[in-house]
Amino acid sequence: MTVPAVDPDRHRRDRGILAAAVAAVLLTSSLIVFTVLKAERDGTQALERLQQSQVEQLARSMNTRVDTQFKGAAGILNTLKLTGKVADPGDKAQVDKLGSFFVDARTGFYIVDNNGRLSNGILLRPDAKIGSQVDRPGLADVLKSGKPAVLDVARGLTTALPTIAYAFPISTNGTVVGGLVSEQDVSTASEFNLEVSQLTPGKSAQFSYLDENDAVIASSDPNLLGKPLHESLVGGSSGFHRGHGKVAVVALVPTPHWRAVFLQNSREFDGALTGPLKSALVLIVLAGTLAAGVGVVFLARRLRAAREEQRRLQEVSAVREEFISIVSHELRTPVAGLLGFLQTTLDHWDGMAEDERRRAIGRSLSSARRLHALTRDVLDTGSMEAGGLSYSFSTADLRDEVSSAVLATQDVLPDRVIRLSLPDDPTWVSCDRERITQVLTNLLDNAVKSAPGSALDVSVETRDGSAVVSVADQGPGMNEAELSRVFDKFVRGRTSTPAGTGLGLYICKQIVTAHGGDIGATSEEGRGATVSFTLPLVDAPVEPAAV
Repeated sequence: MTVPAVDPDRHRRDRGILAAAVAAVLLTSSLIVFTVLKAERDGTQALERLQQSQVEQLARSMNTRVDTQFKGAAGILNTLKLTGKVADPGDKAQVDKLGSFFVDARTGFYIVDNNGRLSNGILLRPDAKIGSQVDRPGLADVLKSGKPAVLDVARGLTTALPTIAYAFPISTNGTVVGGLVSEQDVSTASEFNLEVSQLTPGKSAQFSYLDENDAVIASSDPNLLGKPLHESLVGGSSGFHRGHGKVAVVALVPTPHWRAVFLQNSREFDGALTGPLKSALVLIVLAGTLAAGVGVVFLARRLRAAREEQRRLQEVSAVREEFISIVSHELRTPVAGLLGFLQTTLDHWDGMAEDERRRAIGRSLSSARRLHALTRDVLDTGSMEAGGLSYSFSTADLRDEVSSAVLATQDVLPDRVIRLSLPDDPTWVSCDRERITQVLTNLLDNAVKSAPGSALDVSVETRDGSAVVSVADQGPGMNEAELSRVFDKFVRGRTSTPAGTGLGLYICKQIVTAHGGDIGATSEEGRGATVSFTLPLVDAPVEPAAV
C-alpha cells in the first residue's frame, strides 16, 4: 500500500490563506479600533463644547439680569431723591414707603452716608445702630467711584445669614452723598439658589456661582453655600478644563465680577462614550464590524440627545431673559408713577385745589393697583406651579361678583362704555370670591388693552346646569394660531403697545379649572374677541349670602 505524498505547494497555499485571513482580521480590527477611538475623541470634544456653551449661556443670562437690576434701581433712585444723611426724616419716610412693598421679604436694605455710616434701613438686625460705621467690603469703592456694584459674600445688616449685596450710589447734582445697599441671603431658601439648584445634570455634577473671593453664592450642592470653593480647576482662566479625575467649565459674569462654574467627575461626564470602546474591543474578537456599528449608532444617539438638551436649555434661557425683561419693565412703570404722583402731591399740597389732590391721589391709587396686580400674577403663577395656591369656597351669587368687578373697572375708566347683562334670578355658585374677582378683573383688563377706546359687553347667563360669564370686546381679534396659545404663559396680546406679563389669562384658566369650570376664547380677525368661562350651579344657601 502506497502512502500519498504531502503536497508542499498546497501546504504553503493553506498557510498563505490562513495568514491572509489573520491579516484581514487584524486589519479590520485595527480599522474598527481606529474608528471607535476617533469617534470617542470627536464625541468627547463635542460634549465638551456643548457643556461649555451651556455654561456660557447661563453666565450671559445672569449678566443680563444684573444689568437690568442696575438700570431699574437707577431709575427708582432718581425718583426718590434721597439725601443719604444719617437719620434724615425724609429719607426715612421714603424708605418706609418702599418697605411696604416687601412685606414677606427675607432680607432688607439700608442707606449709608458718603462716609459709610448707617443712615436708614428696612428689616435691620437689632444690633445694627443708626449712625454706626458699615464695614462691608467693597462699599467704600462704590461711594468713591459713584458706580453700582455687587458686593461679595459677607455678614449682612438685615439677616444673620451670609449675604451678597447690590450697592447703588446716591448722587445729588453729580456728587455722591451716600449709597443704598440691598441684601440677598446666601441660603438654600433664597430665590436665586432655588433657581440654580435645578441645574443638576448628573449625580456628581455641581453648578455654582462664585464671587471674586471664590465664595459660593448659589449652588446645586447646598453644602457649598457661603463657603470658598477650593478647587484648582476653577481658579484659572475661563473655558473647559480637565484634571484630577474631574472636568470643569468656567464662564465669567462680568458685571458683578462672578464666575459660573460647572464641576463633574470625568467618568460620569464622559458617560457612555467610553463604554462603546470597551464593548467594541471585546466584540472585535468575535465581530469587529458589528462592534463598530454599535459604537457609531450609540454615539449618534448620544450626540442627538446632547443637541436636544442644548436646544432645550437655550429655549429656557431665552424665555427666562424675556420674562425678566417684561417684569422689570412692567414693574418699573407703576412704581415710578406711584412715587412721582405721591411726591408731587406732598411737595405741592398747600397750593393744590381739592379736585387736583383727588386726581393725583386717584392716579397714585391706579398705579398701586396695577403694581399689586402685576406682583400678584407673578406670585400666583409660582404658587400654582408648586401646587400651593389655596382656595376658600363659599356659596355666592355670581351676579354680585360680576357687578362689583365691572363697577371697579368703570371707576378706573369712567369714559369707557361697559354694557352689563345680568339674569333676573340669583345665580348661585360655590367659589372663592377673591379668586373669581381676580379672574373677572384679568378678563376686563385684557379686554381693555385689546380694544382701546371701544365698548365692552359683559354678560351672565345659565346654561345646562352652569353659569356662563362672557367678556367681549370690539378689538382687532385673533387668528387661529393666536387662539390656540391665548391661555399659555407669557403670551401677550397683539396690540399696538402690548403690555402686561402675559400671565393673566394663564392664571384665569388655572383658577377656573380649580373651580370645576371651563374657560375658552372665540374670535374673528377684525371683529373682536370673546372670553367665556363656566362655573357649576349650586342650590341656594339656607341663609341669604352676605353681600
